[in-house]
Amino acid sequence: MRRAAAISAATLALALGAMSPARALNEDVMRNVLSSVFLAQNFTAVCVKVDPDFAQEAGGKNGDASKVIAHMKDEILATMTREEAAPIVASAAGAARAVGLGMIRALSGGSAEEQVIRVKALCEETAKPIVRSVVENHDERHEFFEQMLKDARQGRG
Repeated sequence: MRRAAAISAATLALALGAMSPARALNEDVMRNVLSSVFLAQNFTAVCVKVDPDFAQEAGGKNGDASKVIAHMKDEILATMTREEAAPIVASAAGAARAVGLGMIRALSGGSAEEQVIRVKALCEETAKPIVRSVVENHDERHEFFEQMLKDARQGRG
């Protein structure tokens, strides 16, 4: 009886350990998902300055782009501890910033009016489809998104 109790306790400890935040995390999946969300966030922040309707137009059935992106970030971050999230967030944000700044820097030069025209074109032709894709993919395939996060939390990906 004692042995059965000890085995049950050990089994329970293993099961609980497998469900704790300390289990393996596929950081690459989390970083990749989060970097696309940060890129969409960065585009939205820049593009609403030249087109106040950008967030609404790039949004989906669950709200404007800013609202959906904030929701996505919350969902992703909720799957990680602070210790896990810190380096992943820093890396993902850095990657998104580098891509966004690279695209915007390519538009520099000429008069301020010419630069605004080029940024508006970037927002309409490039940023809006990217942001809309991130938002719509989340809206339309939410169960897949949740499963992907769950799998990444368990070290799969």
